[in-house]
Formats: sequence, structure tokens, C-alpha cells
Amino acid sequence: MNHAGLTLAEIAKIVNGDVLGDSEHVVTQVSSLETATDKSVTFLSSPKFVSQLSTTLAGCVLLSKQCGLPNNLNYVFCTDPYLAYALVSQVFDQSPLPAETLSDSADIHSSVELADTVCVGAHSVIAKNCKIGSGVVIGANCFIGEGSVLGMNTLVYANVSIYHHVTIGKSCILHSGVVIGSDGFGYANDKGKWIKISQTGTVVLGDKVEIGANSCIDRGALNNTVIGNGVKIDNMCHIAHNVTMGDNTIMAGFSAIAGSAKVGNSCQLGGRSSIIGHLEIAAGTHLTAGTLVSKSIKTPGVFSSGMTADDNKSWKRNVARFKQLDKMAGRIRELEKRLSLGESK
Repeated sequence: MNHAGLTLAEIAKIVNGDVLGDSEHVVTQVSSLETATDKSVTFLSSPKFVSQLSTTLAGCVLLSKQCGLPNNLNYVFCTDPYLAYALVSQVFDQSPLPAETLSDSADIHSSVELADTVCVGAHSVIAKNCKIGSGVVIGANCFIGEGSVLGMNTLVYANVSIYHHVTIGKSCILHSGVVIGSDGFGYANDKGKWIKISQTGTVVLGDKVEIGANSCIDRGALNNTVIGNGVKIDNMCHIAHNVTMGDNTIMAGFSAIAGSAKVGNSCQLGGRSSIIGHLEIAAGTHLTAGTLVSKSIKTPGVFSSGMTADDNKSWKRNVARFKQLDKMAGRIRELEKRLSLGESK
């Protein structure tokens, strides 16, 4: 995105870095090393890309240390270039807000407590007894259910549905298609027929939570579903009823957490990872992509499961052998027993 511009000195102040080069040079956008121009700020976070410094046209490169660098570029040295890039990208972000006024076509119940600075897009509905904090922006075609609360400076993009009595913290971001507070998947079996269990809990989101497009968070059956402060959830994720997610946990796309699971603080859930219900995941745990967790993790670490892609012929052989593992284990135990008896004579 284009921007009025920042000098390298101003960028260095934002990222707590040091300038090598022209501190008054002005950049107006963020770019990759490959596409950068003289008006771009970019970053180098891995040594394997250092060769690109000889060809980039960037007006400023964020990086961690000097190491035989081309002298025709401007640099800002910082502790963490990727973090520095994140901070600078926020300054240059000029994405339009999902709403800039209180639309005449919005349907807002007379009992709603609406702060003066709230913006609501066309055809959105806010049901009775809701509380909408200052600085909240709600896009078009959204629905906010009865008694729900949205904390100040929360951003809700178009076509978001928030059910009744949900609490959203401050400075949250909900992307399009998000559904919060729909019923959890709860049924009792009556001689083959499924009887619905009413979901009488709700959902509570902490502050600075971001939820990606088309992700769903179920309301609790008895206890609430609770999402901690600073949690980041990618697109197309599902969080079932009564789940608890600790502060600053991050969850990549197509992942799911089944009912009543408890995930600790600062966990990382790779794409398409799954956690079975009623398990506990220790704080600081990292699940790599495609991991299925079927028992509680008490000690943090990096956990993986599943088979990676292979040519079909080898995959078929491996699958066939996998099915034989139990029989092979039994034969090995029998051989070990025989060897043990032989050694004892």
C-alpha cells in the first residue's frame, strides 16, 4: 500500500534499530526483496536469502547484522527483522474500514448501548440489550445477537454472525464469515435417535483476539467457551463447545479443537492439526501441520503425526506393512522370550 512516507530515521525509531546509509531517505511502501523499488522497505530474516541483496532495488532493508553487505543500499539494523517488518507494515497499512458511518439501513434496537464513535455498515442488525464500545466498527450484513458485548476498538468485517450473550474483548478483529456462539455439537442417544442437548453456556473472547474468515467458535454446553487474550486463529478453523484456549496461542488454517479440551498459553497449532475432546495441552506446545493429538500433552515440546507424501507405489507398501506391525510386534516378543530362555540355561 502507498503511504505518505517515512524516513529511515523514523523507521529506526519504530523498530528500535540503527541506520546504515541515508537516514533521510523516504520510503512509501513495504515490498518483497524481489519486487522492491527505491521507495520500498523490505526485510531479510534468513541468511539463505542474502544473495538477493545484490539484486534488490529496495530503498531500505531491515536486517539483524552487517555481513559483507552491498554498499549501495540503505539498512536498518534491528534485533528481529521479521518483527520489525510487522511493525512497519502496520504503519503502511491503509486498508479501508468495513464501515465509516452509522448506516441508515442498519437495524439497531432502541435498548442497545451504542458509543458515540461506533460505525455500523449497511443492513447490519444489532439485537436488544447489546453493548457496543467506543471505536467499534461493524461491517455490512452483520448480526449481533441479544445481550452481546463488543469491547472498544473491535473490528468486525462484513457478514459476521455473533449469537446471543457473547462477550468480545477490546481491539479484536473478526474477519468475514466468522460465526461465534453457534450451538455446540451435543446430542444424547435415545434408542438410535439423537436428542439435542441445549447449549446454555456462551463464548468469551479476550482482548486483541483475531479470527480468520469462515472460522466458527461454538458456545458452551454448560461452561463457557473461553478464548484468551492475544489468541490468533486462521481461516476455516473450528473450536467446539467448552474449549479453553490460553493467552497468545496461535492456530493455523483447517485446524480443529474438540469439546472441553484445554489448550495452554503460547501454543502453536500447525495447519490441519486436531485435538480430541477433553484433553489438556501444556503451555508452549507446538503441533506441526497435520498432527492428531489423541492423548493429553503434559510437557511442552514439538509434536508431529501422520505420513508425509510419498510416491504411490512406496506409500502402498508402507501402508500394507503398517497393518502388519501388531503381528510383527507379537513375533518379536516371542523371539525375545525364546532368546531369554536360551540365555538362562
